[in-house]
Amino acid sequence: MGRGLTFGVVGACALIVVGCGGSGGGTSTSAMPSSSSASSTAAPRPVVNPALLDVGRYPTAPRPPLGVAGDPALGAVSDAQHLADFVIGPWEVDEKLVGTYLNSYYVLNSATVLKQLGPEGIATAAGQAGMINGFASARQDPDREAMVNAVLHFPDPAAATAASKAMGEAAARQAIKGITPTVVAVPGHTDAVASTYPFTPNGSTKTSATVRSFTPRGAYVFMHFVQSVDGVDRATGLVAKAIDAQGPRIDEFTPAGDLGAVPLDPTGLLAKTLPAAVSEPAKNAVYATRGAEHFQSNPLASETLFSDTGTTEVAMGNTNVYQTKDDGAAIMIINAFSQEMTSDGMAIADTVTALPDSHCYALPQAFYCVAPAGRYAIEARSQQLADVHQQLSAQYVMLTAK
Repeated sequence: MGRGLTFGVVGACALIVVGCGGSGGGTSTSAMPSSSSASSTAAPRPVVNPALLDVGRYPTAPRPPLGVAGDPALGAVSDAQHLADFVIGPWEVDEKLVGTYLNSYYVLNSATVLKQLGPEGIATAAGQAGMINGFASARQDPDREAMVNAVLHFPDPAAATAASKAMGEAAARQAIKGITPTVVAVPGHTDAVASTYPFTPNGSTKTSATVRSFTPRGAYVFMHFVQSVDGVDRATGLVAKAIDAQGPRIDEFTPAGDLGAVPLDPTGLLAKTLPAAVSEPAKNAVYATRGAEHFQSNPLASETLFSDTGTTEVAMGNTNVYQTKDDGAAIMIINAFSQEMTSDGMAIADTVTALPDSHCYALPQAFYCVAPAGRYAIEARSQQLADVHQQLSAQYVMLTAK
């Protein structure tokens, strides 16, 4: 199904964030439970004795309520994480766009981060217009098409309109491999500022039509990057479809009026998740399932799995915690992630002996483990097997402590 992916900006194993299967440019195919097995009814589970678990130095008690951001800079990050729930994924434009591409997701806590997604002039223009934050989702159909869909938040509609124009002009001025982009129209969207240029990757004989587009909508700018081997019309058509899909979705989002007052953990799940020590904008956050799909190795399969298991939210910290409807649903999550690891050819590693339902795998440069804890499913990753065992154990104790 969809383990988490972790790349430059974040981390989970059925999530792109923790970094299991499906890293790089391929598509991870998940072994989803069949409809006949999609029941959350489960046999009684083995009894776990927490006293037998080696938790190392990891905390085992939930943190006190996390309150509000306080610092507007932290609030901008938290608000951008929430924005992810209202940003469409490229697979919602074309179901073939599920392969991981670039970092696959970006929590944009400043205009500077846009340098990772395009010419520096685009980031400069966004900064000058007062960009607050944003979120981007990137996927590809390998060797055929790629898309980045980003939603950028500005102080007001006037700033967004000015930004879209300035960013579009900056993109059109930037020569790529000696070729200056030309202005192009996006069907049905006369307000989109777009340009195109041909691009042939090093070592490839396939030339793709590349389109960069910037479209204002209220206080937001929709930024799109699309490449297609089927030409400019196909690329601009994909941009048009993305704009059409993104518009209604962003209209559902209510941005924070006071960034210092943004709640860090509205449901309390993050306080019960091992915190990440490394500063990664996508971590130390809770996502609704729609937002969590951006971090999954196979978002379409994940959407089905989340629906079948009644998953309502995913917390991403040092570990990842999936909150499902009941104990049997958590087992379904664990089994799906385990089946995906097996079908990806990952070697089985030693499990946590005192957690009979745990599963562990040896990745090329790390170890990955999953286990249920009541209605929750846990995934953890580390370069050391003993460490990932301790993470899993500590997270289990934290979630099940009375």
